[in-house]
Amino acid sequence: MMALKSLPLRTSRMSAVRVQAAQVKVSPKSAEQRFKQATGLPAPAVNGKQFPIALGFTKTNELFVGRLAMLGFASSLIGEVLTGKGALAQFGYETGLNGIEVDGLVVGLVAFNLIAAILPTSQTFVPQEQESIQDRPAGPLQDPRISLLDPKRFFGVKGFGFTKENELFVGRMAQLGFAFSLIGEAVTGKGALAQFDIETGLSLRDTEFGLVVFILFLLFAAVNEGTGKFVDDE
Repeated sequence: MMALKSLPLRTSRMSAVRVQAAQVKVSPKSAEQRFKQATGLPAPAVNGKQFPIALGFTKTNELFVGRLAMLGFASSLIGEVLTGKGALAQFGYETGLNGIEVDGLVVGLVAFNLIAAILPTSQTFVPQEQESIQDRPAGPLQDPRISLLDPKRFFGVKGFGFTKENELFVGRMAQLGFAFSLIGEAVTGKGALAQFDIETGLSLRDTEFGLVVFILFLLFAAVNEGTGKFVDDE
């Protein structure tokens, strides 16, 4: 009898809980929260403002990829100094894969680096950015008046400093350098430093100071937030 009496009580409590749960409004998660939930990492930030990564050749994505290229290139150079092996040989050593098995990965990585470094950063794959494309000034590939005679405008840099524009340029150079070093290693079997020694005739001891400065610069540029704004951020 006691069990039968307590049954309506439990039922009423459960229905009350369900009503309360239905009344609670679940606020939609922001893009930064969705990025953190999916990756476990905070969205990339520049000057305290977070920029979640969206599919497409956007400037935010290019900054992120450029930083990865700088970190990857610097790490591969450090690995070559320690082991005497290039990036591909280091990758095969770490994963246990042979050269044939990583060919597809290498071709894809090189192609992506070249496209990301050479293709103008048009955000045509991001619907929200379609309207702002028309308002942007023409770049060197669209305006024939911008030539190498004006290197700052041609390369999109603004003097010395860790600005966004300069970081884009350094990131593109890192992507190109990393891509061509992988191509050179696939052809010659030698890493980036060994290729540099062959081209210049200088030994690693002769270039040691410059190499240390270059690696430190890449590492610092990869982790530094930078300053300034892009045209479409203003």
